[in-house]
Amino acid sequence: MSTKLPPPKIKQRAIDEKRQASALEAGLDPVLAKIIAARPFLEEAPPHELLSPKLKTLDAPNKLADMDKAVSRLIHALDNNEVIGIETDHDCDGQTSHAVLYCALTEFLGHPIDRVRSYIGHRLKEGYGLSEAVAKRILKDEPRPSLIITADNGSSDEAQISLLKKEGIDVIVTDHHEIPVEGIPASAYAVINPTRDDSDYPDHCIAGCMVAWLFMAATRQQLVNQRGKEIPSLGACLDFVAVGTIADCVSIARSRNNRAVVSYGMKLIQQGVRPCWRAILPLVSTPLSSEDLGFKIGPLLNSDGRLSCAFGSVSFLLAPDDVEAKRWVEYLQEQNAERKSIQDRITRLALSQASIQCHEGNIGLCIFLEEGHAGVHGISASRVKDAFGRPTIIFCPKAEDPELLTGSARSIDGVHLRNILQAVSDFDPQLIERFGGHAGAAGLAIQRKNLAKFQQVFETMLQAEVTRDMVGPVIWTDGELSMERLSLPFVEKLVCELEPFGREFEPPLFEAYGKILSLTPIGQTKTHARVGIAVEEIWFEAVWFNCRQPEDPMPVAVEDQIKFVFSPKLQTFRGERKLNNQIVHLEKVLLPTF
Repeated sequence: MSTKLPPPKIKQRAIDEKRQASALEAGLDPVLAKIIAARPFLEEAPPHELLSPKLKTLDAPNKLADMDKAVSRLIHALDNNEVIGIETDHDCDGQTSHAVLYCALTEFLGHPIDRVRSYIGHRLKEGYGLSEAVAKRILKDEPRPSLIITADNGSSDEAQISLLKKEGIDVIVTDHHEIPVEGIPASAYAVINPTRDDSDYPDHCIAGCMVAWLFMAATRQQLVNQRGKEIPSLGACLDFVAVGTIADCVSIARSRNNRAVVSYGMKLIQQGVRPCWRAILPLVSTPLSSEDLGFKIGPLLNSDGRLSCAFGSVSFLLAPDDVEAKRWVEYLQEQNAERKSIQDRITRLALSQASIQCHEGNIGLCIFLEEGHAGVHGISASRVKDAFGRPTIIFCPKAEDPELLTGSARSIDGVHLRNILQAVSDFDPQLIERFGGHAGAAGLAIQRKNLAKFQQVFETMLQAEVTRDMVGPVIWTDGELSMERLSLPFVEKLVCELEPFGREFEPPLFEAYGKILSLTPIGQTKTHARVGIAVEEIWFEAVWFNCRQPEDPMPVAVEDQIKFVFSPKLQTFRGERKLNNQIVHLEKVLLPTF
């Protein structure tokens, strides 16, 4: 039986009238001007700079605290042929960070491959970050590194960094997660993190792969400046950064840096500059879109870190030739299919529990699954969060220690998740074993015996910060769009001028009213539909994905009057570009009278 989900509220985005007027004065199409005026850009810049920033506008790496110190230490390691270890997270941001560091060290900075060691914690067996298990593995490695560079983790790992330091290993942390209340890890040789209080770097929205790239770019520039070395630009590694940035759901609106590197990196991917991209391009859109990065390439890479050790994804990214890249793609597709199957099961169970907690009036959804799978809980938590519009945590027992529960948490707009977890920890320091993350996502571990109390305190802290009107599923739209504007040239213009899309700069959604004229179930399971609608006496056709469960009847019928929300899309089939509108929400209503 399917879980009944609460109906979403349809809300129009607020418009920044000053930015809209500026866009219109610059000659932007009125629809596009309205769209960018409804996204949270921070910079006071002309529209063309907001939409198409150049690499030359990137913020300088040396504005990051400890950058000069870290660069000097790395150059010393390069000069003395030290063994350098790369330690990164197991998600897509960590994997692409790993590729950036490995590629920069070996291909651009000339460090011997046999003097570089790679470490990624196994999500299910070793936990998150530079864990104790990973630190012990580093200490046992042969040859043992004398320098470790982390990426996308390390800011909360003082205990393990201290252990490595005692054994004579320096650790340079590159990360973008928020610094814990106790401060940066004191034992680290350097900590490069834009969220540091003493950092002058103005952009706190960059992903971990971008921080790693900035470190490598600063090192390359120092070698060029000091020694006159001819080293190619590290812009060639921005394809990795583009994927990691979109997949990690950092802001694409409030970061000029993110927009610039994603735009540039997408061009490199589209050009097939690496074997990995040549192997994956047949699986994505033509031309490549940012949604391909977020919903096709990102999940494919993430699947390996969720179910295995993540080195399959890194090996794919660094594949030396097309044959090996294709082999890794096939492997990742198998992993992703398994991930989807597990995720569907976990999400169904989580939605069922969430429905009960929502009915009980909870602001937060704190879900425990005895037979859960930590590898997919983050995705399932996002699905539940979106479906119910509430901060969500999904827990399950740790495989090696069933009395320890690991949780993946996701939050809604306006609720800073890491701060909420900090408030829980401050209230009772015994409740949480460890936690880390940022405003929208976090990971944590608690003892099984503390689950009930954690749920209670978590809800109490949320109630102190969150009002009832902040919760509940919401679909944000860009208002109505005249069907007379909806043409192939217009949608091509819409996509070309607004890409890249991502978090806080989502693709436009439009509202419309109409009457259903045709309704045809499609797909192998008949859970999708092709819908023909009369709107403003104009024929409108769209695909409505996942409009029902296999056992359920169609929620609407021909002749029904409806309100719907849709996204204009492009599709290339046999070389021909076509409109492929997609319905994201549809409900029966009485048509307004005028």
